[in-house]
Amino acid sequence: MSSRNPARTILLIVLSVVLTVLITGVVSIWFHRDEESDRRARVDQQRPSPTAPLPDPFVPGGAPR
Repeated sequence: MSSRNPARTILLIVLSVVLTVLITGVVSIWFHRDEESDRRARVDQQRPSPTAPLPDPFVPGGAPR
C-alpha cells in the first residue's frame, strides 16, 4: 500500500473489516441454523407419538376425525 494515498489505504482497511464481519456473520448464522436443525430433529425423535386423536370441539359430540 502506498503512503502517498492514505485515503485509499484507510478505505481498503475499512472494506476488509466490513467484509470480514459479513463473512463471519454468514458463517455464524449457517452454523447455528444447522445446530438448531439437529437439535429439533433430536427433540422430534424423543417426542412420544400421540395414542389417540383429541376430540374435535367443532364437531357435535366431539367425535375424533
